[in-house]
Amino acid sequence: MDLEPTPEQRDAAAAFDRVLARESSVERVRAVENAGFDPALWKVLVETGAVGIAVPGTDGATGGLLDLAFVTEAAGRHLACAPLVEAASAAMLLAAVDGREARPAPAPAGGPPVVLCPRPAVAGTAVLVPGGAAARGVVALDGGDLVLAEGPPPAPTGDLGFLACADRRLGGAAVERTVLARGEEARDLFRTGLGWWRLGTASALAGVADRALAVAVDYAGTREQFGVRIGTFQAIQHLLAEAVMAVDGARLLVRETAWRHDEGDAGWRDAADTAFAHAAETAVRSAEACLHVHGGYGYTLEYDAQLYLRRAKALQLQGGDPEAIWASTGAAAMRRAG
Repeated sequence: MDLEPTPEQRDAAAAFDRVLARESSVERVRAVENAGFDPALWKVLVETGAVGIAVPGTDGATGGLLDLAFVTEAAGRHLACAPLVEAASAAMLLAAVDGREARPAPAPAGGPPVVLCPRPAVAGTAVLVPGGAAARGVVALDGGDLVLAEGPPPAPTGDLGFLACADRRLGGAAVERTVLARGEEARDLFRTGLGWWRLGTASALAGVADRALAVAVDYAGTREQFGVRIGTFQAIQHLLAEAVMAVDGARLLVRETAWRHDEGDAGWRDAADTAFAHAAETAVRSAEACLHVHGGYGYTLEYDAQLYLRRAKALQLQGGDPEAIWASTGAAAMRRAG
């Protein structure tokens, strides 16, 4: 198994990184921070084929989850205000549903997305759906049914990592509800979709962590205390070195899991849970290290360091408590061994 990207993957990743550097600059992120959604960026992502890159038969689709992981890492690095992972996961899930009549009509280029809610609905409502305030439709597990609920998006709910989160009703007035699957089939499809979401989000979190460290290193190389740059302090060096190793580990774990998925390894879903838990913890620690290096400045809104911590914490909360995931993964491994 070779986890080094191919020349084609390297070129594609670099191209997306350049696009996002231009279309999702910190200035652009701050401009849409309250809404959590940048329509112009979303249009670019759709036009470049990023959303359907892992959907077989989709125009522009070139590969599987490994190719998608390179794109979502770049999206995380640039704090993209567009629900790329949620839309890509929903697109793959809808493509996996038997019967084309259950699928929604394609959205016009740059039109509102259809997103996946990574948690089961509560009393007929998908709660705090990332991208829900910008989406025309939400795919969610509602009791024993996997449904697609389409309707006008509500206003975003508070400031949750500028992810355009919103509650979405899955039925009732002004909502067109389509049942995609029922019972065990619905739960299994949702579990697969959650695996795709967790793996894509793990890659985005690795990107968040990577960029937070870059911001910390830049600051440590210019900020002076006692007449010397703080990057020469051993405590700062050790803090950043440990974070770098964790980020490299998160990136490799994501790539291995994506490779296992694309190779048809049945254990990829458990590995996706592990990749998410590790990447979530790593992103939060790396963002906290960035704030630590900035000192008291890091917590002020004028500095960019706080943006990475807010995004990292929000994505961690969306996917579930890493401690609970570690406990569940360990218990499952013990059952298999026993």
